[in-house]
Amino acid sequence: MKLLYLSNSRYGGWVTFTTHLYHGLVGGPPLAKEPFQVSDDHTVVRVTTRTEKTYRDMGNYVPYRNMCEEDVLALADEDEPVLITALDKNYRELGMKLLEKGVHIVIHDPTELRNPEFREFIDPKQVVVIRRSMLKHMPEAVFIPHPYIPVGKTDPLDFKNWVHRPLNAISVSRLDFDKNSHWLFEANRKLPEDLQIEIRGSENRMYTKNKIVNVYPEYKQDSHRPKEDRATFKLEFHGAVNLCKTAKYMTDFSLIKGDGGGTQYTFLEAMDAGTICLIHSDWIRENDSMIDEGPDQNCISFSKWEQLASFLNGNVTEQIATHIRANALKILIDHDAVRVAAKYTARWK
Repeated sequence: MKLLYLSNSRYGGWVTFTTHLYHGLVGGPPLAKEPFQVSDDHTVVRVTTRTEKTYRDMGNYVPYRNMCEEDVLALADEDEPVLITALDKNYRELGMKLLEKGVHIVIHDPTELRNPEFREFIDPKQVVVIRRSMLKHMPEAVFIPHPYIPVGKTDPLDFKNWVHRPLNAISVSRLDFDKNSHWLFEANRKLPEDLQIEIRGSENRMYTKNKIVNVYPEYKQDSHRPKEDRATFKLEFHGAVNLCKTAKYMTDFSLIKGDGGGTQYTFLEAMDAGTICLIHSDWIRENDSMIDEGPDQNCISFSKWEQLASFLNGNVTEQIATHIRANALKILIDHDAVRVAAKYTARWK
């Protein structure tokens, strides 16, 4: 299968989705810490001005090939299945040409359908959505949960390890307009230093420059810090999971207009690390994945940053923490990358 990554983004859900789907298709990441291993059956493709025969390293043990637009379009005429895993506005015209040739596409959230021309052009039967709530926007699309390969090397239910983690809370999601990132800074101003949120997400520099630095001068953009102190962590497979393992809680208060159901990759990474997810209350939907009360509780939600600060200033019992973390592990089963990847390949058999 050819996975077309038609975006310039180096971080975020599109990259993570492509990474986990690729590894699900090839049966998992390499055991040895090699840059990448090229598969004979599956390839990630990016678009550039010329086609290259050699493979480059996309990070996360994923090899990719650069191809010119003409050769990318030619892929749609071959027998091998082609799937667009990410499509930003810079490649929308190319994406529409590929869709016209019958290529399938993954739509991650409603923001990707904001362009009316694109929304009317796209055939829902060529669409895979990764959140069940997206079916209300495209009822004829196919729902397949986004793939995830867990680390699985530690016992995430070890309470003694959890309660003695060096950090109280950590944030690994982007600092961006739709992330309610100001909650982190407001809460930190109310918390003693040892209970504050460690902010490690990559930044949208336009957002931090205009919305954060002026209001929260204690924050300095990554470009103004020594490399070892920057928020952005190294782009490596399970990098976010390893960071989450250092904290009891992971904070992500993102809001997607018109959506909010299902799970974010930051949620899955935190669950994998045995870290409790603290999320926005708008992410809690009836009959959906994230549950913040009762026997199936797998997270804790808040509607205001003041509630967040109050919570982080206290403690939870071993019974509650273990209950939430045990339920969270069940979600990882639904996103098992190898099983999810099999659903994609089955569509072309």
